[in-house]
Amino acid sequence: MFNDAEKVIHTIRDKGYLAIIVSNQPDIARGYLKKSVLDEMTKLLFDKLSVDDVFYCMHDDPDVEECRKPAPGLIIKAQKKWGIDLNQSLMVGDTEKDQGAAKNAGVKFILISRSYNDHIDTSNRISKLTDIPLYLN
Repeated sequence: MFNDAEKVIHTIRDKGYLAIIVSNQPDIARGYLKKSVLDEMTKLLFDKLSVDDVFYCMHDDPDVEECRKPAPGLIIKAQKKWGIDLNQSLMVGDTEKDQGAAKNAGVKFILISRSYNDHIDTSNRISKLTDIPLYLN
């Protein structure tokens, strides 16, 4: 997975796009994942994949939080920090929450197919990460 992700991120950045990750991490609030482990995983994202930034929502579903996808809070936070034009942006995800966050932020969405998301209705579906650059200008 890292090899494909690394290639795709390199291509994305060559085309002038930022590679930013927005992720719900409720296991922090639930006590299933230690913050130190998440920090180690985040360091790998920066060191191995050269992502530009990572934004997390560490709240649980019952929490009323505007950062938790499908709310657009994480995307808006990235937009404000990086001066992103959301009309020229693309979000790739694998859940309905990802799709909802993209819609709520006004961002084009691509679903990466997984066995657990066949039920999600979308016209933009890819089977592998290396298909992402096909959707970029």
